[in-house]
Amino acid sequence: MLLLLSMLFTCCKAAPSQGANPGTVQETSEESSSPGANSQFKNETLILTGSTTLLEVAQKWSEEFMKKNGGNITVNGGGSGEGIASLINGTTDLANSSRAIRQEELDKAKSSGLDIQEFKVLYDGICIIVSKNINIKELTLNQLADIYMNKITNWNQVGSPDSATVAAARDSNSGTGEYFLQKVIQKDQTEKNNDYSPNCLRLQSSSEIVNLIINNENSIGYVGLGYLKDAGSSVNVISVKSNENSAAVMPSSRTIADKSYPIARGLFIYANSKTITPIAQAFIDFVLSAEGQKIGEDAGFVKIQ
Repeated sequence: MLLLLSMLFTCCKAAPSQGANPGTVQETSEESSSPGANSQFKNETLILTGSTTLLEVAQKWSEEFMKKNGGNITVNGGGSGEGIASLINGTTDLANSSRAIRQEELDKAKSSGLDIQEFKVLYDGICIIVSKNINIKELTLNQLADIYMNKITNWNQVGSPDSATVAAARDSNSGTGEYFLQKVIQKDQTEKNNDYSPNCLRLQSSSEIVNLIINNENSIGYVGLGYLKDAGSSVNVISVKSNENSAAVMPSSRTIADKSYPIARGLFIYANSKTITPIAQAFIDFVLSAEGQKIGEDAGFVKIQ
């Protein structure tokens, strides 16, 4: 009898997850229901899709929400553009985005009968990271633009030893990549013809950029503030100057909150107000609550209130 009970207990234990390295952000994560005392959403589901910048913190929000309220929440990545497109075509309940929705997306949503509702949920800073062999301390926004447009092609042009620059950026579906394009390369959209150089490496996630910078010399990339903890001391973080005459500012929660860091942006969740479900509204309320904002802060972002 004791042997039989032991075998049954062993079979019922959850098997450990395989294939995911610690600290790696997965592109798709389905969270199982884990209701607490208040299980008001026990039999309801919620799907979030979009920004990989928000992917990890959205998973944490979902876990805590389900502990308190029940329900089954699925969190998908794919990028901000994918999230907004999925909201418009009705395959997701909420869209996570690291950029503001475009006018053409709003127009498409309206023509499809949607009423898009925007929720700003956190602030983030775009941090410039370089390989450990690159010993520069600061760059101006103009220098960053020139590196990504391949006008600066050697690190000796900005004070580092002679070596060719290797620039890594996010892919075209990334809200982070689009924000960096508009803010830095297109200089707040005053030079809209500017674009990433064809020589620029386009990667699908911030984790991929971190790994590239760690494992390759002479490289430069950008990631959200929350991803610096994954990089640790394996990369150099660069201070950024708005122009030649301004002070160089390091990215931090403080400099993003006080707007002294020049490459910072809001992070958003988008919903269709005509079809938003009670569980979706409750999830957004949780994200904006003191507890939800603390989870965001712990993940490396800056709270909105």
